[in-house]
Amino acid sequence: MTRARRPASTFQAVILNLREKISLQSILPGARLTEDELVDNYDIPRATAREVLAVLEERGLVVRIPNKGAVVAHVDMQSIYHYYDVREALDGMMVRLAASNTRPEDWADLVEQFGEPFQTALETGDVDQLIALIETFRERLQKAANNPILADHAERVHERIRIVRRRVALLPGRAETVVADYRAVLAALERSDAVDAERLMGILNRNNREAIKKYERYVV
Repeated sequence: MTRARRPASTFQAVILNLREKISLQSILPGARLTEDELVDNYDIPRATAREVLAVLEERGLVVRIPNKGAVVAHVDMQSIYHYYDVREALDGMMVRLAASNTRPEDWADLVEQFGEPFQTALETGDVDQLIALIETFRERLQKAANNPILADHAERVHERIRIVRRRVALLPGRAETVVADYRAVLAALERSDAVDAERLMGILNRNNREAIKKYERYVV
């Protein structure tokens, strides 16, 4: 009996899946990614597998090592700090544009989600829910900013920082303070106050960076 052939994955679907796995360290730094593995796992042509590896390399997620091939890139703590510096600038621009492009009522549902649902996730230690809500906030911010070039650069930085995201949420006291940080940014967006939203987003990112620096040994 012939085994049923599974549907082939699309090029973009493979890219997104691998980006997610690398960012969440489901595929660990230093792990090899071969064309044969991609062909077998995703049922894609070898030429497509080669393109996938090229895109991941261009995004800094994999590096080519002589006599070894493509491996998942390591991210050291100094690089994480540099990424946070860049993220602060990009997020500031994004939230400023979002505040200018939207009406106060456009943020009402997010304000509600960052109320009781966010607090409940915090009190029950549901880190997955906390992260999901923060991801929703970032997606809405990117959409409201309506600048695809900015969104692309921000996403490239974000996927490198995601490596430490869960650990940051678990740092002593950070989960509680991050609630206040996000609520403050949302309040500024509700006021359509672009200047204050940018200022508060900067504080949020600096607080994350300082929490990592303070508890670095728990993050690495």
